Amino acid sequence: MTAPAPPPLTLAYLSIGRHIHTERWLTWFARRGHTVHLLTVQPGPMPGVTVHDITTGFGPKPFRYAVSLVKVKRLLARIQPDLLHTHFLTGYGYWGNFSGFRPHMLTVWGDDVYVTPFESGTKLRLAKKALREADYVTGDSVDIVDACVKLGSPPERSEVVQWGVDFNVFNEHADAAAVRKKLGIPHDAPVVLSTRSFTQAYYNIDLVVDTAGCVRERFPDTHYIIAGNEGDDAAFRARAEAAGLTRNVHWVGRIPHAELPGYLCASTVFLTIPSVDATAVSLLEAMACRCAIVATNLPSAAEWIFHGESGLQVTPRDADGLVEAITRYLGDADLRARVGARAQEIVRGKADHDAHMARVEHLYRELVAGRKPVPRSA
Repeated sequence: MTAPAPPPLTLAYLSIGRHIHTERWLTWFARRGHTVHLLTVQPGPMPGVTVHDITTGFGPKPFRYAVSLVKVKRLLARIQPDLLHTHFLTGYGYWGNFSGFRPHMLTVWGDDVYVTPFESGTKLRLAKKALREADYVTGDSVDIVDACVKLGSPPERSEVVQWGVDFNVFNEHADAAAVRKKLGIPHDAPVVLSTRSFTQAYYNIDLVVDTAGCVRERFPDTHYIIAGNEGDDAAFRARAEAAGLTRNVHWVGRIPHAELPGYLCASTVFLTIPSVDATAVSLLEAMACRCAIVATNLPSAAEWIFHGESGLQVTPRDADGLVEAITRYLGDADLRARVGARAQEIVRGKADHDAHMARVEHLYRELVAGRKPVPRSA
């Protein structure tokens, strides 16, 4: 006889609301039939998810944080979830830890491990406590999981789990022509695409702008598309205008996720050049679309981009190296085709969204049953 399907779970999440990473993760579990709740200070509608606002709008920051923690505890007592999953170590991770709820799983994102804990002794102590006491910790690269372990996360409770890519959507067959038509870019003009957010200096959007003139000196018909899911591009626009970069530079703001494959396929070169980062989902999505990628040689990116094989690597903040990599691509269609095909092969073998979410579902059930999951080898 076929074993009965396990019952659905009631899951509570503490995470950044109105963010595509949160939405993709939570809605996957909602579609699987689980009851999903999101506790957040950035509330907004999310399909299949009950969203709870834990914002406190008055008083100094420590007071607001404490009041929001009381809200978290009350909501968890009312919801009575089978498991609490916190996304982002600092801020939300502190609430998850101080809530005292168990089982508690923690997923780190990037600068919450690499940057914020080292801004003060208090933040470092809180980060170490949250990592040490979580029942399980996941991150999206070997490097970031190693960083968590160095901060106190027990290795036997730490694992690499990818956000993953939907290969039915992100592939080389997306409608590039529609994007070029919309922006007025000729079908044969080179396009350099940057999609990293405008919020943090370490994404190095200023370097994208500052090197565009040098690229266009060699390839004058090159178009730049500069997007960002978060933040304001006004300062970067002003920087470009001051440098005389008004022609063939397209500032498109936030690209809806459903439209992103078309932009990736419309690009000749895709840039992801931060100074600090975990595995960027945008990098994996670009790989799935066979993009010719320039990435900084961070350990997390180097797990995917092998120089000259699946992309080109540059050192963070190396303007000359960035110009050289971009122009090398623009002058070599065979190189673009070869590294794009290899990139797609690598990402398809390692980053399927459904497979990684199924792994998370398994971890949930193990933790809810009181068992200790065995981390998969990276």
